[in-house]
Amino acid sequence: MADPNRIEQLKRAVEQNPNDELGQFALGSALFDNKEYRDAGPCFQRVLAINSQNSKAYELLASVQKHTDHPELAVQTATNGYRVAQRRGDVMPMKAMESLLKELGAPVPVVAEKSAEKPASSGGTATCRRCGTVGSQLPRPPFKGPLGQTIFDSVCQSCWHEWVGQGTKVINELRLPMHDPQAQETYDKHMKEFLLID
Repeated sequence: MADPNRIEQLKRAVEQNPNDELGQFALGSALFDNKEYRDAGPCFQRVLAINSQNSKAYELLASVQKHTDHPELAVQTATNGYRVAQRRGDVMPMKAMESLLKELGAPVPVVAEKSAEKPASSGGTATCRRCGTVGSQLPRPPFKGPLGQTIFDSVCQSCWHEWVGQGTKVINELRLPMHDPQAQETYDKHMKEFLLID
């Protein structure tokens, strides 16, 4: 179990700098170790808002979602995280998420070979809905599903990176528990408004 004094120190640190990826991850991990899953979830969600390539944060968030009785969200998070971990070569998180998906009775994603991924990450351009300019496209959709594809097709990298910072503020200011589906809907609503989608 994590030392309660250490948790309080980490909480103060992330209150001073909510965009500190390592601080958020450390706090989430300490809370997770103490089985304070509901408090740990928002920390890992913030980590992913700051850095969507942190495969260990996907693994721990999926575990939090399982422990808080949100198996559908756990499957979605572990599926996305498995793909990220595979692309990055993060073997341990990938194996942990594979085990979690099997435990939840969900399919393990079939990931394309790196050569097949190249067309999606070729660095094209997009006419951005938000800024109206033709800018660099994201290397790939930021997440699966129609909304991720819409962002990939019509939001430039610059505006997406602006949203990542703004999204962290939304989570902090509204105190959104991102393991809760209603909180995820609120987050998505703010994201769509910011990026001028729909």
